[in-house]
Amino acid sequence: MPSTTEETLPQGPDYVRIRVLLYGSSKDDPVSDDRFGDRQRRVEIIFSLKLPRANMPPNDILQYATDFINLYYPCLKHTQKWHCEFCDLPARMSQQDVSSWCSRTPPHVLIYYHFVCDPRSGPCADNLRIIQRQMARVNGLPTPRRPRNREDPFEFPPMAACAGCEREETVDMPTLKCSNCDLTRYCSVACQRAHWPEHKVFCKTPKVVKWVWPSAGELQEPREQVMPGSLQASEADDAADSPSQGCSIQ
Repeated sequence: MPSTTEETLPQGPDYVRIRVLLYGSSKDDPVSDDRFGDRQRRVEIIFSLKLPRANMPPNDILQYATDFINLYYPCLKHTQKWHCEFCDLPARMSQQDVSSWCSRTPPHVLIYYHFVCDPRSGPCADNLRIIQRQMARVNGLPTPRRPRNREDPFEFPPMAACAGCEREETVDMPTLKCSNCDLTRYCSVACQRAHWPEHKVFCKTPKVVKWVWPSAGELQEPREQVMPGSLQASEADDAADSPSQGCSIQ
């Protein structure tokens, strides 16, 4: 079977194209500008999401697209041994920035996630604020206000943990990716099976995944194992042109 490309994804007026970019770092990355630029660690996912009904207003399309991504956020965040985009601490929370062109045919939504250690205060939070301002400037919108109250990052599991059990100790264990979606990671086949009812719709939604995960100073696709005995989707199932923008902390 030929591999899916952006050109072969389902398309048309009944679909919204959602492009999601996840940014972070790895444990041994230098805490310097060397981690940014074309080789910055990231994954880009392009979803082709079928809309629930025809002739939806642009705002409803945007709401439907962001609701889908927010619902399956755990499948997105547990995709690598993510560390903070700006420092060497494990990532636990993220900032979401959204731009949309839902008046187009087909409609498009662009979502950035910046994985960080602590979005409340400190240098990493300041860097997030800079990104917010840049996004607002590009989209011709006012800078969003800084949220007054934010959760404690330690109330959330590390993004490097298993997507199924989310145990802290799995941060230092090998976690291997779902062989079908090339994204979500688990510490065991048992965790993958238990998580399948939550993961199934995300896994089966048509998508293209592109990893940028440099190794030894070179840009390359990540060399990852597929979990031995991991479930394929079918097996588990049987057993206005100007963008609008928003942001949130998760």
